[in-house]
Amino acid sequence: MMSLSNGRFLLIFLGFLPLVIRSYDLSNEGYSNLVRNSDRPNEPFNTDTNRYADGFTSAGSIESTSTHFAPYTGAIANVSDRYLRYTEYKANAVLQGIATYGAGDAVKEDAQHAITSQPGYENLPAPNTTFPVYAAIKWNPSNFAIQEGEYYNITVFGAQEGFSSQFWYDGGIRVNAEGYTSFYDAVSNCYIGLGRCRSHLKKRRRLATANWMALACSIGEFVRPAGEFEVGTEHLSTSRYYPLDEAVLQSTIFLVGQSIYFRATHTGQLICFANDAHTLYWNNKGSIQVTATRVSWPPKNAHYYQDQYLPACDSAIAVYANFGFAPGDPNLPMKCNPNGNGAGWRYSDVIAKSARYGSGEPSFLLQGA
Repeated sequence: MMSLSNGRFLLIFLGFLPLVIRSYDLSNEGYSNLVRNSDRPNEPFNTDTNRYADGFTSAGSIESTSTHFAPYTGAIANVSDRYLRYTEYKANAVLQGIATYGAGDAVKEDAQHAITSQPGYENLPAPNTTFPVYAAIKWNPSNFAIQEGEYYNITVFGAQEGFSSQFWYDGGIRVNAEGYTSFYDAVSNCYIGLGRCRSHLKKRRRLATANWMALACSIGEFVRPAGEFEVGTEHLSTSRYYPLDEAVLQSTIFLVGQSIYFRATHTGQLICFANDAHTLYWNNKGSIQVTATRVSWPPKNAHYYQDQYLPACDSAIAVYANFGFAPGDPNLPMKCNPNGNGAGWRYSDVIAKSARYGSGEPSFLLQGA
């Protein structure tokens, strides 16, 4: 009886152990929210919509649709400076005439028009910034805005002169922004880097096609606002910003090394790092100074939506305001869109001094085209 009892106990314990491990892993991945759902049955599926609740939804602990954001720890969990990170990036985007991440075509044109409408904008210096990239930090923000379709240059100091004057450390290995290679030696049964076996080289690099500790960058959002804010009130809601989403940034990673000239395929902030394995940043040291410059400058002075904001030149309000002036006259009282298709008047009638709405004379609009 004793051995049977022990056998049963052992069987039950071993059968339960994988479930404990699985729940723990799910919780760490952000899929499980047992605390929030402790007072909610998993079945039937329901949402609390009364005015005293916060609207959370019941969900099973192993559902990927659980209404729970991934847990953040360490420096990335600090919410006090998130709004500063976002506003600094947004300010740089304004200086370049770039709309922030996710903006539509009309908003992009508005941002560009804010630059091209300035007198002498052609002589404005090309935007650039120099920022540090720390070897021990997995994502280093630059506060520099990138826009899809534009051309940029990223350079490590000293690269243009043909020598490497900046280094960082992968443990005890000193290396520049080009990084170092590794390969598997079947005779020694180990991975070799810089002439010797190194056990950490069996791990997978974040950018598998690039060297170990090579400078790599990504384009995306370092900080994401949870909603819209009234201008000037961003600092009042410091916790309403989400940290970066690694799953999104991972798809935009590209190799830089000592320097790169490229055409951007995404819009967002430039974010850089040393190409190491995700779990090996703890022993990295040092930093390098990186300069990013926008090459395709100034912006093109082409627009479509700007004219759509203006009233048609043959609309009543424009005709009365601009009576006696021709469209395009620098002294025109009201700016208007000659292609606005307002009332359908002929161009010669719009600029005619006798053109007006009223019943005192026969309407010239009815006199034939």
